[in-house]
Amino acid sequence: MTRSESAKPVRNFGPAQYIAPYLLLIIGNAGVQHAPASERPFLFWLFTAIAALGALSAGVRINRMWSTHRRRTLPAWTRFLGLLLALYGLYVAYRVIAGVNG
Repeated sequence: MTRSESAKPVRNFGPAQYIAPYLLLIIGNAGVQHAPASERPFLFWLFTAIAALGALSAGVRINRMWSTHRRRTLPAWTRFLGLLLALYGLYVAYRVIAGVNG
């Protein structure tokens, strides 16, 4: 028995697990758009931190989704939600970088 075949329980995977990363990214994106770095630097960096927490949460969620898909077959909608989460995370990162640069 190898390490990858150990008796780790496979978690159930549902759409509710995507809510926290999406909410953090949405709040971070909205805050970055409405609080420019030149006018409100404290709020901008606060919302940047929220967006970074959302990106970290999204990365963890996508990693768990990918490892679950390798262990057993899951419906395709979970991969679709993961793809949307990754794309939205990249969009928010772009918006934060654009906000930092002016």
